[in-house]
Amino acid sequence: MELLINVIPLVVILILLFMRKHMLFAGLVGGILAMIIGGIGIGEATGLFIGGVGNMLGITVPILYAAAASMVAKAGSIESLVELAKRGLKGKIAILGGIMVLIQAFATYTAGLGAGNTMVTAPLVAIALGAVPEVIAGMAIATAVGFTTSPASTETVIAAESAGRDVVAHANAMLPYTIVFFVLAAALAVYGVYRRGSLVREGKDKKQEENVSTSILVKRAIPSIALLTLVVLGSNLNELIGITLFTPATAVIFTAILTVICTPLNIDKTSEALIDGSKFILTTLFSVGIFLSFINMIGELGTFEQLAGLVSKAPDAIILPMAMVAAFLIAIPSGAFTAGVLTLILPTLSVLGLPSEAMGFVAIATGLGTQISPVQINVAALADGFDLEIMDVIKENVKYVIPAFILVTIVAIIFV
Repeated sequence: MELLINVIPLVVILILLFMRKHMLFAGLVGGILAMIIGGIGIGEATGLFIGGVGNMLGITVPILYAAAASMVAKAGSIESLVELAKRGLKGKIAILGGIMVLIQAFATYTAGLGAGNTMVTAPLVAIALGAVPEVIAGMAIATAVGFTTSPASTETVIAAESAGRDVVAHANAMLPYTIVFFVLAAALAVYGVYRRGSLVREGKDKKQEENVSTSILVKRAIPSIALLTLVVLGSNLNELIGITLFTPATAVIFTAILTVICTPLNIDKTSEALIDGSKFILTTLFSVGIFLSFINMIGELGTFEQLAGLVSKAPDAIILPMAMVAAFLIAIPSGAFTAGVLTLILPTLSVLGLPSEAMGFVAIATGLGTQISPVQINVAALADGFDLEIMDVIKENVKYVIPAFILVTIVAIIFV
């Protein structure tokens, strides 16, 4: 009976999210119910509120990486990578489709978010290849995996924190799986272009790049390549040279210097781009921190421990896949609130003592669910970039995102 009462705030939050109410409104209602049920005073609730926001805003590495990635995107570095791929693979449009997806994947991984990169890459891919369904789905899958396992994302922070693990260590543990699904997403795009050919529409405007030489494009692409290398291989490079040179701080500084040297942005504009680039991640962390504070109020009731006790009676083999299914389904109506979905699900898994890799797979499942959501920003960016209706994108994505989710679940069962 106690569990049934204590779970009411959580159920109410889920219902409000399914009704497409804002994450913070849903959290507020659930938090108030938790205060009433648990007799939590305003002073204690205020402490939980401030603590939730403070914990999120105290995670600096994702903020640094996300800001740096936004800076190089604004400098045209990612756009230059896409143009280089087009020139280098001229006539080999199937391979070009895979390369485009990989560029989207790596850009998302370095930034820790997808929609901002999609707004840049989708129109370029549309001009080069047209609205090939498998390419669009490949970009969606790569984006979902990228932003939920990136060391620069809120989702990775939440997954790592839930398991009590360092963010970078967690991201490194998930990296092999990330790469595998990036390659599979690229392979899907290659298959789609090979099967259908180019679907560029008649009369679609061509981007004028003839006046930019290949050498200039290579130069402009250097900052984004350098940032990706430092994010993914920084610790390995430190081991190789025997000193700690490549850290999140130096990665941002090196990338900023390269941006000034290699792109049209001067020192002032590069500095402004770096500051502006932090806005999205800071806003997201702030909103998630508020939502998390309400979830912490529910946690004060012992709800997650009680749920863990109930779940622990189930066979170990089904706990993780059931959590992934729940995350995938909840993410569809929640759309942009991926981090919010994780704060609902991961506390129970944390109490059960599951490793951070399990949290990581739940995060990927959540990300995949968002890619068939009509209220997801990346889906909207894909629709806009390819000049399609959002529901048309979702209808095509469903054919490939659901099999991708099933595959991710199987991988999680085998390797966790």
